[in-house]
Amino acid sequence: MTALAPWLTFLLILARIMSMLVTAPLFGRRDIPQLPKLGLGMYLSLLTMTNVDTMFAGDNAAFIQALAAEVVGGLVVGLLASWLLSSFAMGGQLMDQQAGFGTASVLDPGTATTVTLIGNLLLYVGLLLFLELNGHHLLIMGLMRSFALVPAGNLALPLTLTEWAVRTLTIATVLFLRLAMPLLAVIVITDIALGMIGRAVPQLNVLMLGLPLKAGVALLLLGVLSPLFVALGQDMVMHIENGLGLLLGGMMP
Repeated sequence: MTALAPWLTFLLILARIMSMLVTAPLFGRRDIPQLPKLGLGMYLSLLTMTNVDTMFAGDNAAFIQALAAEVVGGLVVGLLASWLLSSFAMGGQLMDQQAGFGTASVLDPGTATTVTLIGNLLLYVGLLLFLELNGHHLLIMGLMRSFALVPAGNLALPLTLTEWAVRTLTIATVLFLRLAMPLLAVIVITDIALGMIGRAVPQLNVLMLGLPLKAGVALLLLGVLSPLFVALGQDMVMHIENGLGLLLGGMMP
């Protein structure tokens, strides 16, 4: 096993990096070509390999166990970050349901799922903010530094993974409610005003009037509130950074 130790160590490093890239925000999208993604993973693995001091020295059973832990650890890191980014899409879908755009949906090639119009728009806004605020650099640097904190083959999967998952989902829920609540409040006020108009003027077709009115109010308010997206993006990246540090710290042996 001594002669194979460098190769086994490289495979463990590659497993952690590639599993993170498969599920991480932006990198894990299906519209990102697979070959460049594989090349990036190989390049990052080679860079990490140059800074490795100790090689893996275990039997076949220990290697398989370590490989499974590396794959699961990388997948968890990428998924938790993706859940935070998906708060933009969830907030947009909630807006669509209230504004009347819920019946119109499109296919998102990046996730191979059906998304609503404003939800898809805000998803791409979240991706742009993720890039603008160097969230992709944060993920790559955090993953590279994780090998100094937890060497390849020593990754431990703590029992608190469920707790971290619940905490991340809670943060994502708070983010998408902060994104959608201003528009929802205005839509509710608009519905109340339309109801009062309908009682005062029964001859008026409130239903036909309300559909374009709520759509117009939603689009207008979306433009007014667009500067607030930057603050939400900063909070998202901050939570990704904090969560990444806590998660990797908990995976120490």
